[in-house]
Amino acid sequence: MKKFLIYLLLVSMCGGSEESVSTSIEEEKIIVNQELTEEETPVLEDETSVAKETTSTQVPVAKEIAWGKTNDQPKVYAAEDVSQATIDLTVEWVNKAIGHWGNYGPLEIWIVGTGKDETIALDKKWCEVRSKKDPAWNKEWDCANGDPYESGDGWSPFYRYITDGGAAVSTYIRDGLDYYFNALIMSSKYPGPEEEDYKPVVMHEYFHVYQHSNLSVPELPDTDGNWRTSNRNVYFNGDEFQVPFLMEGGAEYMAQYWYSKEPGVEAGYLKRVMEYKAEAIKPYFNTGKSLRELGYDEEFNSYDILTWFVAYLIHNTSEETFRVDFWTQIEDLGFEEAFKSNFGKSADEMILEFDIWVDQPVEVLLEIIP
Repeated sequence: MKKFLIYLLLVSMCGGSEESVSTSIEEEKIIVNQELTEEETPVLEDETSVAKETTSTQVPVAKEIAWGKTNDQPKVYAAEDVSQATIDLTVEWVNKAIGHWGNYGPLEIWIVGTGKDETIALDKKWCEVRSKKDPAWNKEWDCANGDPYESGDGWSPFYRYITDGGAAVSTYIRDGLDYYFNALIMSSKYPGPEEEDYKPVVMHEYFHVYQHSNLSVPELPDTDGNWRTSNRNVYFNGDEFQVPFLMEGGAEYMAQYWYSKEPGVEAGYLKRVMEYKAEAIKPYFNTGKSLRELGYDEEFNSYDILTWFVAYLIHNTSEETFRVDFWTQIEDLGFEEAFKSNFGKSADEMILEFDIWVDQPVEVLLEIIP
């Protein structure tokens, strides 16, 4: 009898250097077309914790949706063709990031392999999980639809990762949802788990979870048809239009900085990474754009020059000022005021100062890199 088999595992790992955190992460592995007997079919634990319902008709209870710092464990969903070694590696580096920056969420980790059938099964699991956790979930548009794998006419949460690779965090904090969550997605290439880059990329993506979890303002319904515009972006860069700026520059520098401090990482790692990223300085100046105007589709990697900007901010203040003070104040103060309060100048003034400073030999620039 052919069935889908889901393994539910419980992994406990320690992450971090400043703070030792033991975080249990549940894993599910989706097995496609596995021949099973009834005896082999596992009994699954209930994935959700159900709150007691009050039936009082006298006092209405306000809806509370979990978001931000949490004691809950992240949940891992991996396609059948993802090895246990890759799952373990991903869990290990998420735990290290949690150890450095705290446990934020709710968080789901989805790991995509290379096989089409296995990825389609993961798409189906996505819809099952969404519908179970939030009955209001729009299964027509926010589950796999159409034919994204063949004709390209359609969408699914994971189809592009089997060809394009990469990693991402999708944040679902929207009006109309009854369950908010972050989905951290890792693929099997660009980088692959056998590459050193895979580890800091996991940390980069988790820092996005940290950034988003420090803003509890839900996303409002789309009114202009442009998925890159959002009311939440105003808190991250001062404008509704999504740009890399401090979101990507911050995630990349935090990931590389903290990775460089891990035991076993070669001495001088961070300086070598930043020296490579300095190759973006000249093409940045050639654009004539402000750092705040750089997009995701520049002819060079805009993340690299933005990483240098964050390094400059931290050099002039501290890592804690950027990571803790700034990001935890954006909701209360707004982007511009939080920036000025922590870095002493407006963002535009600081960019002008940075543009003068960064136009120096790379040897001079590297002096600020620990």
